[in-house]
Formats: sequence, structure tokens, C-alpha cells
Amino acid sequence: MSLGQKKNVEPFASVLSLPYPFTLEIKKVAVFTKNPSETEIAEENGAAFAGGTNLIQKILDDEVHADFYVAVPEIMPELNPLRKKLKKRFPRLIRNSTSCDIPKMLELFKTGHEINVDEERENFLETKIATLDMSSDQIAANLQAVINEVCRHRPLSLGPFVVRAFLRSSTSEGLLLKIDPLLPKEVETEESEKEAASSVEL
Repeated sequence: MSLGQKKNVEPFASVLSLPYPFTLEIKKVAVFTKNPSETEIAEENGAAFAGGTNLIQKILDDEVHADFYVAVPEIMPELNPLRKKLKKRFPRLIRNSTSCDIPKMLELFKTGHEINVDEERENFLETKIATLDMSSDQIAANLQAVINEVCRHRPLSLGPFVVRAFLRSSTSEGLLLKIDPLLPKEVETEESEKEAASSVEL
């Protein structure tokens, strides 16, 4: 990935539902809510932990650990003590981990596929998208889903984002993909067209 104006891509993490999942692993999800009825809904839908501010100290003390953390919007201001602890796993709207729809969040994060750009390789994302026994159409659909999700994190004012992609198996060399047909097409306003004209072209 690359941005115009010679800026690095900030590390981010995201979870998406692949059209063709290839793992049956169920992740542990913690749900933050102060509403007792929502806590019950979370537990009924498979939350590993559910509660309000009572979970904060337990997480800080490493008594509670989950793969993902989601929250309803109303409790977000009270979760600030967890920002440094949870880092990229702190609930965020762009990560789809802040919502009033608790069952939908749990469905996504219990079985979803995580993509992660870390601090050491800030302009690079490596992720599995399929298994070798899947069809070409299934692999292509999963690849498209990953690229669409990555592009959601692109700051629109900073130009290009996904500039190169390779596909490889664990026993083969990487194949350079033609990614232009895979990139989301956006409806640009006159202002955004001016911004694009001043940015670095692929």
C-alpha cells in the first residue's frame, strides 16, 4: 500500500466476512454494554464476556482476555482507560466493532477473517485468503472482499492506496496480480477529482 504526499500507511486491523470461509475457528468476543437486557442478548448470541465498566479493571489486570472487543456506542466514553491496553483491538466504528446491533457484531467477530497491518511493516499487508482446494472463482471472490475492506481504510484526500498485490501458496513464488480491475470504483465529485489530479498516480 502507498499514499500520496509520501506518507506512510498507519497500522490498522479489520475483520470481514469472507464469501467463502476456509476455517471453522470460533473467536472469543467481549461485549461492552451497560444495559442488562443487552448483556443478556450478548450472552445468548455467544459472547465470551459481556458487561459494562466492571470489565475494565479485569482486562487491565489480564483476568479477562478475548480475541476481539466490541461495544455499543453509549458506553464508548467510559472505555478510554482501555485504549493503550487494547490498542488496535479497541472498539472503533471503522472496524465495525461499535454498533447497536450486538448479534450482528458477534456474528462477524466470532467467525470473521482478520487482516492486520502492523507497525513494523506499515505499508504491507499479508493475509491468507483461501485454500488450494477452493475453486478459482471462490479464491477471486475472497481476494476481492479483502481488497474492498482494505480500501475502506484509505484516506480519500491522500491519493493511491493499494498499489501492488501478489498471490502465492506456501510452496510457490508470488505472482504479481493486475489489481486495477479489483479496486473499488468511486463516484468522485469535482473537488475529489482535483485532489486526485494533484496526487501521485499509479
